[in-house]
This record gives sequence, structure tokens and C-alpha cells, in this order.
Amino acid sequence: MLIEYKKLFKNKNFYLSVCALILLVVIAVVIGVKEHNEEYQLTERIYSQYYEEEIVEDVLIFISPHKHWLGFTNNLASELYYLLFPLLISIALIDSIYRERKSGYLLFTFMRMDRRKYYIAKIATTFLTAFFMFVLPLCLGVVLVNLFTNHWDYTAYANIYKGFVEGTLAIPDNAISVFKGDIQPLFSDLLSISPYLYVAVFYIIGGLFASAYVCLGLALSIFIKNYYLLILMPQIIYTSLWFFGTNNPKWVPFFFLAPEGIHGDNSISIMVVEFLMQISLTIVIYVIGMRKYEDVL
Repeated sequence: MLIEYKKLFKNKNFYLSVCALILLVVIAVVIGVKEHNEEYQLTERIYSQYYEEEIVEDVLIFISPHKHWLGFTNNLASELYYLLFPLLISIALIDSIYRERKSGYLLFTFMRMDRRKYYIAKIATTFLTAFFMFVLPLCLGVVLVNLFTNHWDYTAYANIYKGFVEGTLAIPDNAISVFKGDIQPLFSDLLSISPYLYVAVFYIIGGLFASAYVCLGLALSIFIKNYYLLILMPQIIYTSLWFFGTNNPKWVPFFFLAPEGIHGDNSISIMVVEFLMQISLTIVIYVIGMRKYEDVL
């Protein structure tokens, strides 16, 4: 794996992908912080005219900066991150077998080492790298939002969210209707403990799916000879699921990977099944590919 990482760090496309992901994060943070400040000031001005200070403070806790972490907010840059991550990560990782096959280095490698070790090293490196390429920019977004809003402790929000879910929170009826969308259909108990814990689970799930998509594309690179089709393949698969799952969004990763939880019928079992299906398909394609080159040699 060390050799694979040395190759990766010499690849200019790796840095291009990282810069693109970070750029989307920075744009999303700038938009999110601006929206948070405007919403906070507007809410404070409206509620302070009609309610006591204690009630206003409880309502303002709902105007939490964490709602503008990527995946929570629906601003354009955040949506693009969750829409284009298969393509942006694939640019860096998916063509390694393709390049080595085209240059003849692949056959030379098979003469020196077992092909199984070669493919295992490739898929392990790709899986881990894709995971961190997806997760780390999102973590950077969390840090930047907290930094620009000077808000790091979300204990108050977790406590008031728990009371809101249990129906024990004394806030105006109009506020209840406004913030009813805060109740998350999946992992709600984690949000009542800490937004950090809640978002960490979703970011990890997203990272696993990012790894699955890129590894599937890497497996297909054994057979695909067109470079541009190869780079686009994970994105094509990802968006195809979106297109064909329009009438059943609970099966569409774009809708269930983000912490926002916009669909109430999201299910952890669906996530597990879909992830295992992708991994199984990747393994099957890899096995077929290894046999193909076994026949060649």
C-alpha cells in the first residue's frame, strides 16, 4: 500500500480533486454562515417583540450554526458536494489500473508479484483514500462554520432538541410549527446527545458509500478502455440511481447520505443492503478481471 500511496501523491489529479472538494466546502461555509447570521438576527428581532426573554433564548437556540454544516444545509455548494463527489473523487483514484495497463507496467508488475496482492493493494488504497477524501473536507466545513460563528458547544441545542421531540419544551406554537422540520427521522437519539455525534455517523456512512462507488469504478477500469467513460462511470451509476429512483427516494443515496434527513422513510437497513450490494458487485468484477489477466499470462 505504501507504493500505491507514493504513486497517488505524484498524481496531479489527486490534488485537483482535493482542491475541488475543498472549494465547494469553503463556498458552502461562506453561504451558510451568511444565512445563519441573517436568520438569527431576524428571529431575534421578531420574537423579542412578543415574548419574554427566556422564551426568546430558547427559540434562538434552534437557530444553531450546525444547521449550516455541509449536508444539513441545502445551499447550492453543499448540494453540489453531495451530487458530484463520485466524479470529483474518481478523478484522483479511478484510473490507476487503466494507466498501468496502457503503459504496459501492469504486465511487468504481474511478472514480479502475485496479481491478487496487486489488486488487493489497489482496492484497499482506493477504499481508504476515497473515504478520507469524502469525510475530511466535510470535517473542515464543520470547523470553519464553528470558527466563523464562534460556536463550538452544542449541548444547549441537544438538550432543547430532546425536549422538543418529547413534547416537554415550552415554546410558542408558531415556533413549534417552524422548527418541526428539525426532528430527524433517522438517528434522532444521537442528535439529542450531540450534533457532532449525529453528523459523524452520516459522514462515515457517506464516506463508505463514496469508497464503494470509486472501488466499483476501479474494478470496471479492468475492462473499460475509454478514459473519459471510466472517469464518469461512478457518477453515471450514482445519478442513474437518482433518476430511476425518483418515485422511491428512500433507495436513492443522494437523499439518504446527507444528515439533513429530508425523507421521513429513510432506513438504515436500506443503507446496509445497498452498500453490501455495491461491495459484492465490486468483488465479482474484480474476480472476473483477475481471471482475465490470469488467462493472458
